[in-house]
Amino acid sequence: MNENIKNFLYTHRVHFIAVIVGILAAIGAVAFRAMIGFVQHLFFDQSIRFDLIDHLHRTQHLYEIAFPIFGLLISHWLIEQFASEARGHGVPEVIEAVQHKAGIIRKRVAVIKTLASSFTIGSGGSLGREGPIVQIGAAIGSFLGQTLRLRSKEVKTLVACGASAGIAATFNTPIAAVIFSVELILLEWRAISFIPLVIATVFATLLSRNYLGDQPAFSIREFALVSNLEIFFYLFLGISTGFAAYGFIHGIDWIEKQMKSIIRNDWARCVIGGGIIGSIAYFFPHLYGGGYEATDALIHEQVAVSLLVWLIVLKVISVSLTLASGGSGGVFAPSLLMGALTGALYGVIVHSLFPEQTMSYGVYALVGMGSFFAAVSRGTFTSIVILFEMSRNYSIILPLMFACVISDQVAVLLLKEDTIYGKILRRKKLTFSTDFGVDRYVMTPIWQIMVTRIECIRSGTLVENAWNKVHTSQHTVYPVTNTKGVLLGAVSYFDLALLAKKHGKKTVDELMRGTPCVVYPDDSAQSVIEKLERTRDPRAFVIDRENRALLGLVTPTDLIRYKDLD
Repeated sequence: MNENIKNFLYTHRVHFIAVIVGILAAIGAVAFRAMIGFVQHLFFDQSIRFDLIDHLHRTQHLYEIAFPIFGLLISHWLIEQFASEARGHGVPEVIEAVQHKAGIIRKRVAVIKTLASSFTIGSGGSLGREGPIVQIGAAIGSFLGQTLRLRSKEVKTLVACGASAGIAATFNTPIAAVIFSVELILLEWRAISFIPLVIATVFATLLSRNYLGDQPAFSIREFALVSNLEIFFYLFLGISTGFAAYGFIHGIDWIEKQMKSIIRNDWARCVIGGGIIGSIAYFFPHLYGGGYEATDALIHEQVAVSLLVWLIVLKVISVSLTLASGGSGGVFAPSLLMGALTGALYGVIVHSLFPEQTMSYGVYALVGMGSFFAAVSRGTFTSIVILFEMSRNYSIILPLMFACVISDQVAVLLLKEDTIYGKILRRKKLTFSTDFGVDRYVMTPIWQIMVTRIECIRSGTLVENAWNKVHTSQHTVYPVTNTKGVLLGAVSYFDLALLAKKHGKKTVDELMRGTPCVVYPDDSAQSVIEKLERTRDPRAFVIDRENRALLGLVTPTDLIRYKDLD
């Protein structure tokens, strides 16, 4: 083969692999949707079918209250036995893999996530299917990258390709899918990653349309501002959804913590949580699964106004209990429903007060979907584009853009750096950022970089014995620790060499110097660099916050090596 062709294929190999990732992710998305339909029919009408059930237009039965219990028990067993990372949302785990694990996701995750989420959602658990498909697609991309022994940066790009392809295939929103991966997963906008994202998404969308059709997720009537002054009502809608998002995130977090502290046994939580979820859904079928039918009904103004407050409160409870009980599923669809409910409630109020100056509540429900998700995720650009693509109604773009950015800024004010996904990562003591082009050092905790194999000298050791131990070593400084591994100070190679013969009977404690640059494992690499610069110390000792035990050592060489990993 011509050398130029070989070089071309090697240079653009990720572009060709992205085609495969897109196709496989689309197959995964279609299969996952079919699996949810299979579980739904298995539980609710004891038949074998693969289409999705519309819970709003069917007869409810009292025994269905128990279905979420069985779904959560099966999901919990699958996760415990085969892949713990398949628990929960899915998106935070993908962000963690890209930002903290060089794109590595275990091969089994795609299969276990498909099964666990299918049983959680299909049995009535109050979560959506977008988070799982992001993780399923990402796992496919990671698998191909690892199998082909690609570089870390290329593996991460393929992970993002899989996530983007999965979203595009599920919701028929190819532009928003690419932006989602750029804005929330990769945090960069460069041709080297953007081109593969587009390629994977195009092939995934083409394939999924053959099976799922090319219809928008929500069909709405034409919309127009009653007057230019109506845009100010969307200003306050953005503020309202920003506050509602704050309540949603903290409500989920609080209920989860209370549930886990009161009921410590995982299996008991599945039974009790599942029973409560099933009971709520029996009386309010709008809250089954992600709530797509309820969201569509809100946009078309087919939900009784008297139910809106109840549905807002109960949706938060249902989502929280599903997650606390070990369920597997995403929060994107629940966020859309919460936004639609908040927007609808706001729309009812303003339309009753200003009927001549405002549209009816369905339009506010639609715009509320986007602004609410912008606040909970900080994916503002994604929110604007995905709502436009899901409705294919360009006339909503002005109020949608305005409400989304206002809601985003309210969230910044109230939540600081927290998001629905970032909160999960911070529980794991991982650094998380929502800024484009953020420096890798800002996001990386120092424990991921530090060297843990360190030659230490025990306090009380004679100088001559210490010299005999280290004289063949090439290190310039050795930490001194006590019997419990607590860092006391450091001695230099040159001091030991100089005094070994004349003062060999002295202990290292008498030669020991201080360690000006001491840091903690969860400190960011950027903060460590700044401390190294301030102290002029060529090394940083990493110690435990509680007992000051020595955990590792970091030098500028380690930092440079980490930066160059990609």
